Amino acid sequence: MHSADRFVPSYFRLESHLRESIRSGALRPGDPIPPESSLCQQFGVSRTTVRQALSRLVYDGLIERHRGRGSFVAEPRLEHTKMFLSFEEEMRARGAKPSIKLLRMRTEPAEGKVAENLGLPVGTPVTVLERLRVVDNHVVGYEIRYLPRQIGEALTPDEIHNQPLVPAVRRILGKPRTKLALRVTASSARKREAKLLETKVGAPVLVREHTWYFDPEGPMQYGKSIFRGDRYQMSVDFTATPHDRQESNE
Repeated sequence: MHSADRFVPSYFRLESHLRESIRSGALRPGDPIPPESSLCQQFGVSRTTVRQALSRLVYDGLIERHRGRGSFVAEPRLEHTKMFLSFEEEMRARGAKPSIKLLRMRTEPAEGKVAENLGLPVGTPVTVLERLRVVDNHVVGYEIRYLPRQIGEALTPDEIHNQPLVPAVRRILGKPRTKLALRVTASSARKREAKLLETKVGAPVLVREHTWYFDPEGPMQYGKSIFRGDRYQMSVDFTATPHDRQESNE
């Protein structure tokens, strides 16, 4: 052991070794992680230390634990980084094959959050679409979208069945969207959600609630997306404006 390594926690050395093995492709998705007893012997650490290292990799979505079977390298999560691109647009740019499956389309009166977020009087008819989001034939998420009825009635069959809705609204209005209000929460899959997402009841999910605005019309789409926690993650970079930087120096 190098002298500098004496100051590195044992769990971190093991974690870094496994992380690099996954990054380099030496361990590929679906491959088993060596048993805890083997890792204890190889790195000269306790079983508690091994479990701490593995838990950190589970938290980061790099490995999955299966009771009675052991730990395995996880399939990489699909990462959505460009909020002003739709999820499908970003996946296509990365070479994946996204698709959409329509579950249900209907018209109903706007109430509660729907009326509030679309800026409509309660009872105003809105178009509702429920759809599955699929990437490379794997279900990733479930979405429900609310649109002013005039927008919903202008959608083409292809946009309803196969396309993300933000570009469709952009086509209908003839202008790009100007603002996104986004709220992200962690939750667990309820019975219907678990069935749609092909996962277990109680499995972790990421819930994205958002409203898209177009100037000067205002909010033109409100909705919620529920993504499988083991198949989706968000990563967003924020840059301070000159005004923000000035305030931080005061």
